[in-house]
Amino acid sequence: MNFRILISLAAMVAATGQVYAQYSGDALRFSQTQFGSTARFKAVGAQTGVGGDLSSVGSNPAGLGLFTRSEFSLTPEFNSVTADAQYLGQSTMGQKDQVSLAHAAVVWNSTVSKPKGSQLNKGWISFNFGLGYNRTQAFGNNITFSGTNGVNSIADYFAELPAAEGYGAPSTLAAGSLPRMAYDNYLIGYDTNGQYYFPETDVNNIQTHNIDRTGSQSEINFAFGANYENKFYIGASLGISNIRYNSFSEYTEDGYNVTEDSDYVLSYRQSQITNGSGINLKVGTIFRPAPNVRLGATFQSPTWYSIDDSYGEKLDTRYAVSVDGATNYVNDEEIYDFTYRLRTPMKLSGGIGYFFNDQGFISADVDFVDYSTINFMGSSGNQGGDVINNNNRAVRDNFKSAVNYRVGAEYKLDKLMLRAGYGVQGNPYKNLTSPDLNVSTFSGGLGYRVNNYYIDLAYQNAGNNSDSRPYTLDNGTEPVATLKNIRHNVFLTVGTRF
Repeated sequence: MNFRILISLAAMVAATGQVYAQYSGDALRFSQTQFGSTARFKAVGAQTGVGGDLSSVGSNPAGLGLFTRSEFSLTPEFNSVTADAQYLGQSTMGQKDQVSLAHAAVVWNSTVSKPKGSQLNKGWISFNFGLGYNRTQAFGNNITFSGTNGVNSIADYFAELPAAEGYGAPSTLAAGSLPRMAYDNYLIGYDTNGQYYFPETDVNNIQTHNIDRTGSQSEINFAFGANYENKFYIGASLGISNIRYNSFSEYTEDGYNVTEDSDYVLSYRQSQITNGSGINLKVGTIFRPAPNVRLGATFQSPTWYSIDDSYGEKLDTRYAVSVDGATNYVNDEEIYDFTYRLRTPMKLSGGIGYFFNDQGFISADVDFVDYSTINFMGSSGNQGGDVINNNNRAVRDNFKSAVNYRVGAEYKLDKLMLRAGYGVQGNPYKNLTSPDLNVSTFSGGLGYRVNNYYIDLAYQNAGNNSDSRPYTLDNGTEPVATLKNIRHNVFLTVGTRF
C-alpha cells in the first residue's frame, strides 16, 4: 500500500469539492454517527434531557433511571435515498431503497427494597439495566450522472498520474499500476523528447459515472441507569461498534482516440470493502431542578476501531478498429489491502426537557464534536508509514469542530401522541463554509398506547447538497456533478411493558 492509492481514490471520496486522502474521508464518514433510538425519538429528535425511553440505551444512559417497569421494543426501518445529479448540463436521478432493523432494546427494572415504613422516595430508588442494538448510520446510496465533456477526458487524469507517483519513462511504470494500465490501453502516450505523458483522447466524449454504496454502522450497548430520589439520575453504557461499508463505482467514457484514429469505450471500475469493529463508553446524567424540568448531559468517549480495508481497481478499453493488433485491452483487477486503527472524536451532548404535566413536552439538544481530533494509527506490527502520517495531516488540515442541534416536541391527546422535530448536523470542513454542507432533518410522528402495549410511527427527511468528481486534474478543470441528496426514513416501533 502506498501514496498512489490516496491519489487514485480521491474521486471516490471527495464528495465536497476538496480532494482528501481516502482514509481521512472514510474516518469522517465513520465519525458522523447518530444516537440510535425508537420511532418516538426519531420523530422528536431531542432526547438527551428527557429519558424514560428505550432510546436511552444508546444515547444518554441516565434516562434508564426513569423506568419504573421493565420494557422491550423493536424498531424496523424503511430507508429510501435519492441523489439528483446535475452534470455537464444533464440531470439524472439515482435511488436506493432498503429495509433494516434500526433499534431493538430491553430494560430490566430493579427497584431498591426498603424497610417497611421508610420513605420510598428517599435515597436510591432503582437500579435498571439495559441491552440494545442501534443502527447509528446507513451508507446505502446510488449516484448516477452522465454528460458530454467538451473540455477534457479521464485520460488527462491518467496522464498526470506518472509524474505525481514518481514514475519516469514507460519502462519504469509498475506492473498493475493505474498509469501502466492506461499506457498499455493506449489511452496515454509518452513524448520522449519532452519526457512527459499526454492523453491520446479527444474531447466531446460521453462520460457516465455510477456509484453504488451499501452497508451501515451499528452498536450493541450494555447500559446501566440509577434513580436517586426522583431528582438525580446517572448512567453508563459500554458500546460495541461495527462498521460495514461497501462502495462500487464504474466510470465509462465513449469517445475518439486521436493518436490511434479509432473510437473507443473505456471502463474504469473501483471497489472498496471496509469492515471494522470498535468500543466506546457513554456516561450521562439527568437532573430535575423542578418537577417539570429535566436537564441532561452525556459524554461519549472516542470509539477505538480496528479496520480492514480492501480497495480494487480495473481499467479496460475497447476500440472500434484494431490498435496494434487488438481491439480489446483487458487488465486484471489490482487489489490493495490495508489494516489500520482509528480513533473517532468524543462527543459532548447537553439537553433540556420541559414537561406540561401530562400533556407532553418540548425538548432541545446540542452536541459538540471536534473532527480535527480524528487519529490514525498503524495496526499491530505495521505502523502504516506515510499513509498514516498523510491521513493524520489531512485530518488536521481539513476538518474542524462542529455543533449539532435538535429541537422537538410531543403532545398527548389521551392515548394518542403527536410529535415533531428538527435537527442540523454541523459542517465539519475547515475550509468550506457553504450552508449546504449542513445536514438538515425534519421529522414527525404518531404514537398510541393502550394498557401495556404501544406502537409508534415516525418519518424523517434529511437532506444536503454536495459535489462529486469522477476524476481530478491539477488545473481544476475536471467536471463536477452537483448532487441534491435526500434521505426518506420511516420507523415503526412496537413495544410492551412487563
